[in-house]
Amino acid sequence: MDRLATPTPDFGAGEVGARAELAVLRAEHERLIREAEGLRGAAEVVLDEPDTQRLAQALARQFGLLVGCERAWMLVMQDGQVVARGSWSGSDSTDAEAVVPSQFTTRGLQIYTVASASGGHELFTPVIDHQRRLLGVLQGHDSNPFRVEQIRVAQALAPQAALGLERARLFDRMRDWTGSLEMLLSFNAVINQHIEPAQLVRRLVENAARFLQADGGRTGLAVPSDQPGGRAMISDAYWYRGQWHERQGRWEYGHGIPGFLLESEFSYIANECREDRLGDASLIADYDVRRSLCVPIKNMDETILGFFELLRGPVGAPFTWQDAAFLESLGNTTAVAIHNAQLLKALEIKSEQIQALSANHVKRLEEERTHIARELHDEAGQVLIGIKLGLQLLSRSVPPEPPGLREDFDRLRELVNQSTVQIKDLARRLRPPILDQLGILVALRQMAKDYSVRAGFPVVCDLDELPQRLPDETEIALYRIAQEALTNATRYAGARRVEIRLAREGATLQLCIEDDGVGFNPASVGAGLGLLGMRERADMLGAKFQLETRPGGGTRITVTIPYDNSTDHAG
Repeated sequence: MDRLATPTPDFGAGEVGARAELAVLRAEHERLIREAEGLRGAAEVVLDEPDTQRLAQALARQFGLLVGCERAWMLVMQDGQVVARGSWSGSDSTDAEAVVPSQFTTRGLQIYTVASASGGHELFTPVIDHQRRLLGVLQGHDSNPFRVEQIRVAQALAPQAALGLERARLFDRMRDWTGSLEMLLSFNAVINQHIEPAQLVRRLVENAARFLQADGGRTGLAVPSDQPGGRAMISDAYWYRGQWHERQGRWEYGHGIPGFLLESEFSYIANECREDRLGDASLIADYDVRRSLCVPIKNMDETILGFFELLRGPVGAPFTWQDAAFLESLGNTTAVAIHNAQLLKALEIKSEQIQALSANHVKRLEEERTHIARELHDEAGQVLIGIKLGLQLLSRSVPPEPPGLREDFDRLRELVNQSTVQIKDLARRLRPPILDQLGILVALRQMAKDYSVRAGFPVVCDLDELPQRLPDETEIALYRIAQEALTNATRYAGARRVEIRLAREGATLQLCIEDDGVGFNPASVGAGLGLLGMRERADMLGAKFQLETRPGGGTRITVTIPYDNSTDHAG
């Protein structure tokens, strides 16, 4: 019996076509979903508000995935040139290096494809803002020709990329402005520190180099020269990768870029240092310098005080005149600070000279006081003693009658005795021998006792014992300060009690003279010669002088000096 044939289903031509059309629709639907997801991802990238670099990298990836090409780039307009800022490779989703064509044309800002010279095909999609200005280019590469669907997706992505680039550039500018403000505040803080001019211009280079993203920099000051032009520029270090490297340099008038600034008095830009006649060959060789921006530092009368120079290597962008204008504004501020620092230095020198003269004057004054005290004690005292003895001898030879004559002799002897006591007291106050012989503690106690007798109020001493004698100049200064304070309390304060304290506190020695007198307002009374003298003596010791007083509240004078047992003297 014949084998029965298995029946074959008979699909009509319409059903087959419907299934094929359905498959196409499904594929188209899946493609549209992928495109929508890709566009949504691109929108999320834009909304994240990244900077230009991160945005370009993210857009290159989104473009490559959406279009379905092998490699993709995001090219951005920068200083009139198209620069690759982001790249992507389908074989490696991380940042892939790619070669961007050396020549590019937008063909009237229209999307277009070309066959590349190295094989494959290139798709160029211009990214245009609302004013029809070119912001950048999305570029894709693939082995196969680009299809209409791929071109349409690229066109859909371009407006989002434009919006993202505009926002990124805005935020980049805001960050630049913030950086400018922070840098200016930092630089202003440096200027207000009143540091040396050489250190000040170094700090300027550091701030400017960080802000303008320079690889290195140097600075220098103008100095007199015996060469033509009469002035030269000198520099002693080079700023490179965050630190200073010792590097001596000197440029005479008209030589090198710094010397050219002395001659021309204008900023100088060299964006091709290797070909520039003024380029520093040693710097180019050692640091591969390619670009230089050098600006003068001028004071108010346009005299050049120095220069500072920023430098970039082969990967740095060219310097612009806008950069120069910005640095010149910093240079003008720096010039004022340098001029102020020079004036302050001159003032400090004058102050040191005055202080030295004052110290010498005080020293000579003490020497003269010692000399006068010795003369009074030895010479005048001996003369008075001789007069007293002569009167005694003379009185013995006078007859008893008349009785009034003997009384005259007695009165003369009494006057001589009083004069002798007064001269000894004057000599002791001019230069108390007890200070030289027994030291500051005994001298202060004796002075307190004398003033108590003369002024009629108690002068109390509270003095810490010292292991050794203080240096002579320290003892003299402390004694004179206490003496002047007691004199003021006696003459002007109307005090009823004065206390003298000398205390050791750690590494300091503190002398305090306090009275309960009427006090005064220092702002209205001002500093008299007595107070100025006390301050001057304290300054000579490197001590801190403090005056505390108010009307009706008494007066306290405190002198605090560094104290080290090793500086004590044996008496």
